[in-house]
Amino acid sequence: MVEKISLSIAIIAILISATTLAYTVSIGGVSSQVEQRIGTIERTLQEAEQRVARAEQAAQQSQQELEAIQADRALEEAAKKEQAPIIYGTWDAPDFTSIIWPRFRETYPWAPAEGRYIEGFAPLRNRFLSEYQAGAPTADVLAQTQDAMISQLNEFLVPFPEMKYKDLYNDAHIWPNRENPVMYVANLNSGVMVYNTNLVKDEDAPKGWLDLANPEWKGLIVLQDPRTLAGLISGLLADLQPALGQQRWDSFMKGLAANTGILTGSGTEAYVKVVAGEFPIGIAYINDILKQRPDTPVKVAWPTEEPLGVSISVGSYVGVTDKAANPNFAKLWVTWLLSPAGQKAMADTGRNPPLPSLDHPGSMGKVMPQGLQVFPRNEDILKDPNKWSEIFKGYFT
Repeated sequence: MVEKISLSIAIIAILISATTLAYTVSIGGVSSQVEQRIGTIERTLQEAEQRVARAEQAAQQSQQELEAIQADRALEEAAKKEQAPIIYGTWDAPDFTSIIWPRFRETYPWAPAEGRYIEGFAPLRNRFLSEYQAGAPTADVLAQTQDAMISQLNEFLVPFPEMKYKDLYNDAHIWPNRENPVMYVANLNSGVMVYNTNLVKDEDAPKGWLDLANPEWKGLIVLQDPRTLAGLISGLLADLQPALGQQRWDSFMKGLAANTGILTGSGTEAYVKVVAGEFPIGIAYINDILKQRPDTPVKVAWPTEEPLGVSISVGSYVGVTDKAANPNFAKLWVTWLLSPAGQKAMADTGRNPPLPSLDHPGSMGKVMPQGLQVFPRNEDILKDPNKWSEIFKGYFT
């Protein structure tokens, strides 16, 4: 209807202009007047075409929105016929019970009062594999650490390209790619450069990752031991390899190893040593920084020089299993978890949600300065961790 009206208006305008043109010519009007009238006709046609194009675009957008609403309703109705999904996750069970599931029920009040969630790491993953291979009832949703999800569990998950909020996420938050996503980052904890403000002036703090290899910091940096492949530092250093290129990365690693005064058992331990003033520079979890008191003498040295980014470092992926007994409810829950409401619930558990647009103090989109990216995962360390353990041993002997 909109297109027909716009086209009719255009035709009437053209006829009026044509009549005026004929009259002007018949009384001996000059050629400039003819050209002006022709220009008026052309502009009228262009404006009509633009109105028709806008109307068609609006109609197409309305159709897409209608189809999206219909798909949402169809998924919800299908989920209502199933049981709540069984979720094998790494989040603390009380966080799921008191925050995540109640928030889900705020959106879907018809959902059961209690979710079906089991907390666990390696033993729970082994349990899933045993149940899966035996054909026994098992998890509908896996929410596990990124290394395990990619190296051990990804073959048991179904692609989920229709996830409603996919376009809100960065490529680094989707695995293996945006075209055929199998899992999404549900929460993360990035490693960041930190410095003790009592020992280092703001203007003297590292300006980028490569500064950590500067000889001026020899013996003054504290790191979690990357050789154990536990925690943040191994993933961060591996992610820097493709960002820097092998040659620059090798030079960086040699300089970093020379400047490292001590290797700790965890990123939090490294942070504590910077707080205490035992070392002026370190790499720590962003979570530790966000939880510190305002008077704590530690700041983040966000990179202002290439490569401009941070690593996911530690996080969890979420995906739907290919033998899920409740596939529609599982997809509904995963979609909600990745929605702004679900990501806010995740943030309220004290974890960093990856959704860049989320308006929450704990969101990485709020925490990171503008212009920084999240480095893509170096999947090689996830697929062949033993090789990377040996690589790190070659630098940190």
